[in-house]
Amino acid sequence: MRDYKEKDLESFIEAYLLDNNHYIKRSSQDYDKKLCIDSALLERFVESTQSQDLQNLKKRVGDDYKKIFLEKVSEQIKNKGIVKALQTFVEVRGIRFHLAFNKPNTESNPKSIENYQQNILSIVRQLHFSSDTSRDSIDMAVFLNGVPLITLELKNLFTNQNVFDAIAQYKKDRNPNEQFFKNCIVHFALDSDLCFMTTKLEKEATRFLPFNQGLNQGSGAIGIQNGAGNPPSKDTMKTAYLWEQILQKDTLLSLLFDFVQIVKKEKEEHIIFPRYHQLDLVTKLLKDCKENGIGGRYLIQHSAGSGKSNSISWLAHHLVSLHKDNKNIFDSIIVVTDRRVLDAQIRENVKAFCNDKNLVEAITQGSRQLKNALEEGKKIIITTIQKFPYILDEIVELKSKTFAIIIDEAHSSQSGSNAQKLGEVIRDRSNKEMDSEDEILQIIKNKKLQPNASYFAFTATPKPKTLEMFGTSCAINGTQKFIPFHLYSMKQAIEEGFILDVLRGYTTYKSYYKIISSLENNPHYDKTKAMKKLKAYVESNPATIEKKSQLMIEHFFSYSYKKIGTKAKAMVVTETREKAVRYYFAFKKYLKQHYPNFKAIVAFSDTINIDGEIYDESGLNGFLESALKNEFKKDDYKFLIVANKYQTGFDEPLLHTMYVDKKLSGVSAVQTLSRLNRICKNKEDTCVLDFANTHEDIAEAFNAFYEQTYLGEPTNIDRIFDLKTNLNAYGIYTENELNAFVEAILRGEKEDKIHSRLDIMAQRFSQKSDEEKEGFYSKAKTYLKDYSFLAQILPFEDIELEKLYILLKKLISKIIPPKSEDLARGILDNVDFESYRILLDKRQDIILSGKGKLSPSKANGSSKTKESELEELANIVREFNERYGSIDFGESDKVSRILYNIKEDIAKDEMFLDSLGDSDMQNLRIEFNEIFNKKYQNIVNTDFTLYQQLNDNKDFRERIAQAIFNMLCISA
Repeated sequence: MRDYKEKDLESFIEAYLLDNNHYIKRSSQDYDKKLCIDSALLERFVESTQSQDLQNLKKRVGDDYKKIFLEKVSEQIKNKGIVKALQTFVEVRGIRFHLAFNKPNTESNPKSIENYQQNILSIVRQLHFSSDTSRDSIDMAVFLNGVPLITLELKNLFTNQNVFDAIAQYKKDRNPNEQFFKNCIVHFALDSDLCFMTTKLEKEATRFLPFNQGLNQGSGAIGIQNGAGNPPSKDTMKTAYLWEQILQKDTLLSLLFDFVQIVKKEKEEHIIFPRYHQLDLVTKLLKDCKENGIGGRYLIQHSAGSGKSNSISWLAHHLVSLHKDNKNIFDSIIVVTDRRVLDAQIRENVKAFCNDKNLVEAITQGSRQLKNALEEGKKIIITTIQKFPYILDEIVELKSKTFAIIIDEAHSSQSGSNAQKLGEVIRDRSNKEMDSEDEILQIIKNKKLQPNASYFAFTATPKPKTLEMFGTSCAINGTQKFIPFHLYSMKQAIEEGFILDVLRGYTTYKSYYKIISSLENNPHYDKTKAMKKLKAYVESNPATIEKKSQLMIEHFFSYSYKKIGTKAKAMVVTETREKAVRYYFAFKKYLKQHYPNFKAIVAFSDTINIDGEIYDESGLNGFLESALKNEFKKDDYKFLIVANKYQTGFDEPLLHTMYVDKKLSGVSAVQTLSRLNRICKNKEDTCVLDFANTHEDIAEAFNAFYEQTYLGEPTNIDRIFDLKTNLNAYGIYTENELNAFVEAILRGEKEDKIHSRLDIMAQRFSQKSDEEKEGFYSKAKTYLKDYSFLAQILPFEDIELEKLYILLKKLISKIIPPKSEDLARGILDNVDFESYRILLDKRQDIILSGKGKLSPSKANGSSKTKESELEELANIVREFNERYGSIDFGESDKVSRILYNIKEDIAKDEMFLDSLGDSDMQNLRIEFNEIFNKKYQNIVNTDFTLYQQLNDNKDFRERIAQAIFNMLCISA
């Protein structure tokens, strides 16, 4: 029986490279350890491609020109770094030499093609690389024209060793200061199943990244298994793609010249080598564009942690030079993002990845700058969707232009109006006169994805509309479905360690409340609305927020504070701006009393009036909104309290813990909780305490985006025609009025004439019943929303649909839907908040099934609402307490509440406040005792048992008084 060893894997890989990829077999004896070069191969390459330059060097330096050449090449590789030396040139006595040639984009220059073909790839097994000892050897090394590029450490599973033993060997046995390792671009550790890589050896600090295909190999097809690793490969090993594809000449040279980058981080230069899915994505996109031409739509579902900014930058860089039949496929690449911060990040990445920085233009000043960029031939234009203006009249000469439009966060960037902006900018134009029908048709065409552009849409959480607009159509059992063109799943990102699993140890709390009626009579209220109001009332009650704040802060300092080397921070997610402000004050007060060295920041939009006081974010924080992210990085700020802000696009790796006091669902839940998943040094886990959602709620939200996401069926386009028919039936407008209004809009009539036409329709609306008003208004809103999407994907142009859209867009602002009577109004004035308790529900990992089927919207604009169910106040209070207070509060809760109220009353007492400022501690205690004795007399009617205890039991009274005194006076 054959005994498979490590050398057998070496032999297998070597044989494939020699037989299929035209490598040359070399040995350790061919390697010059001092120069770190295979001198003979380098000489051979230069003589075949730059012989005249060699002769010129000989004339300048004499017969030792080869020796001088090799020494200078070795020296410049050491000084410039291998990447710069290979991607540019080395200079010897004023003469430039290229150490390799990239494959030209076109076949127009035969000499360039010939030079590329002269590149020599070679392989050395058991390379003895060190001049200090002859024993150290690397399993395999790949050379390009005699210059070392890649090292490989192999392990054979049949010898009970695996890829992690290879990684350990790199970390423990390989000296990072050895020039050979410094000169190599990438180091691979692999066995027959898995592959990892690094671009820099740093002993134990070396970070090896997975370089595996993923179980789905980038496919978004329905039913394919997802996750880290490699799928079984027919007739070969799982990692065969490394030597069959990556080390193939065209791929390897493209990696070297078109992907590998040098970036500066903290004043140090680092080599960026693409992860497998990034290379796979760009390669597949370029191939499809070349085969199918312009007009494609590509949805890229890449999870957080995928390195999306780099992927976008590489894609833009490659699309610039993509040719077919010696002609550029795209004239300009437009990168569109909807986030200003990410726009800056992508802008810097794209510029760094592009050799000619003058080809890149970031639009920061508006339409004029964009117009100039296009006319000046800027190849890559970067902008936000907010800055992408209506510039149809400013841009000329675009009739024959072709565009690649890369959209970041496609689920939010590609709304109907935004798509129309893009369409207007890049569409073909002609100057012929148009009648109104032609003009309407042109408006419709502007809304569609333009035929002179290809669209590349990136998102981690595609919505149904995004899938239908950009996804790849496929049919399963006769039903049309839409899937991503390329998928790097959340599951794979977690398993590969690029993001953390925020659902591990997910902790939920339940709140329990007890309220009482303060009325002797028993009025009736709308039961459903009353329940909602009571829930909001008890959740916003100062006692509730104070107790939750205390729990959050104490949890953070007892559990999270020491995480990430005491750098950990927390986010508090609140439902409303008012709650965010109230939490902020509760946190500020408790932190000042118990953790005075730490502070909280609050984030919300605009201003809010609370109890007659106007608050805004900057005023509360003491610094501008633009400074918040940098301020939050400071060690003394541990908590960020947010209300509908910083729940998307906020990447702070030090965020470790999240306290959720807001109902979350769908994309919002995934995006919010994913604020925690970014990795950084010493960050090993995350923590979530959720006060508003269940484990089942969160699992449902994440399941859609954990593995594969797809749209189960297309939108039913018949619904938009049904809506149009239903709207017409209300008699708010006539067909003649509709046509005349659209004509007036297209002619640009004065505003008073437009209002006059709309007022007639608005008057008819006002004469309808409340039910009819609500029905028309709801259907009109649904029509506007649905048509703005459908206009982009319908395979035909319907003028009548567009006309109605034009009318409703204006009419909706002139009509006011009826407000239903609030049959729960006043209920909060008639109840009191008696008791509150919060209890741990459960702490457990949320296990996801990965069922990612989404469905298109089926809203039909129906406005039918459930008829109000009136119920007596006493019954509402009882049912509320049964639903939210289903525990035995007992006397302790009631006593705690009464004593808390006594404390608060004393804190507001003017005599006490005067004493607090003027008295010494002894006199202050005397004053306090007098006030306390008066205050507790007031509870004789509310809790006689407690009153008796305080009045008759001196020890008990003094213990309670001491506790309240300490809270009010010692802390102060």
